[in-house]
Amino acid sequence: MKNLLMSFCMLFLCTAILAQRDFSETRIKISPKSELIIAGSTNVNKFDCKFDSDLIKGNREIEYSKGEKEIRFKGLSLKLATDAFDCAHRRMNEDLQDLLKFDEYPAIVLEINKVELISEEFVRAFITVNLAGGQKDYELPVHINDNNFEGEFNINIRDFGLEPPKKAMGLVQVREIIEVQFNLKVLR
Repeated sequence: MKNLLMSFCMLFLCTAILAQRDFSETRIKISPKSELIIAGSTNVNKFDCKFDSDLIKGNREIEYSKGEKEIRFKGLSLKLATDAFDCAHRRMNEDLQDLLKFDEYPAIVLEINKVELISEEFVRAFITVNLAGGQKDYELPVHINDNNFEGEFNINIRDFGLEPPKKAMGLVQVREIIEVQFNLKVLR
């Protein structure tokens, strides 16, 4: 029995070591010409809050593993400072920061877990969004054109324990569904 347990442990250890070797590394840089927008609406109007993409600087090391129809990533994430979103109005910027609990959670973290190849122009991305202390997984189509990755997906802020804010004594109400639009330009 002891030999069987020892053999199992050695097999597990060898498998773990070999699995780590399956990951390759590359270096990328996200261009400041990239765009990330949070688009929402109220019962009165619409708003767009654009992320200052100049804040995503420097090269990034990416670890990935290619399969026949998918690419898995290890530790690939984008950390977005909540106060780097500009809603074109100071008060709206402050409202967004209040909604996202900026003082307690100063960043939104998007983790890219894997992509499945659908065609030469499209992949299905599997991501995890960490927002205001909550976490939720999403699956979304992404259009690929050269080194541009473009797409959008909807977030229900209630999924993160957030309440849609009300202004003007409840006359203006923010809708709970927010659209995230992105166009990431990647340089190698």
